[in-house]
Amino acid sequence: MNVDMADMEKFEVKKVAGPIDGGAAVFLANKNKAFVIFVGINEATAIVKELQKQSTIRPLTHDLLHNILVGFDIEVKKVIISKIVDNTFCATLILEQKVLDSDGNPTGQRNEVHIDARASDSVIIALKTGKDIWVTREVYEKVEDVSQQMELVQGTSQAPSKKDTWEGADIEDDVDTDVPEGVVERTAGISEGGTYPC
Repeated sequence: MNVDMADMEKFEVKKVAGPIDGGAAVFLANKNKAFVIFVGINEATAIVKELQKQSTIRPLTHDLLHNILVGFDIEVKKVIISKIVDNTFCATLILEQKVLDSDGNPTGQRNEVHIDARASDSVIIALKTGKDIWVTREVYEKVEDVSQQMELVQGTSQAPSKKDTWEGADIEDDVDTDVPEGVVERTAGISEGGTYPC
């Protein structure tokens, strides 16, 4: 994948709403547009955990992946929601590792790899590493703008704080249990793959 940053838009996770139909809606937005990705319940739990800066006693799957990257001194350079294939969001992780000489010293060279990934996993990695989430022009033009619906979802969290439980995580401001019906109906065609495997 050729990376043309001039042809991408930067987005951030604004809200996680659900659970709905065994998954959750993740709202990503910038100043121009908002769109939603439907993810599985486990991925939603991991996203909420990162949004709330929670830690677990033992590393979960995404913690393990992050620890492996850190252990091998591999840097996440870019997180890109790169395309939509068969109504499924696809992402690309751009990873970079310094090349070491036989004594273990940096040579000044770097290896870069582009890894095909699920959008939800990539969002979690972006949150965990503090990286921006980039969206290609192709995806940007295909997704429906749900800014107004997102505001309705955000409006539900303006009420007095209600604590709920999401798979063991304490939920306050980052998750809403009310999702406007229009969001589900109009965006169900583009998700993370039918039964939310991504």
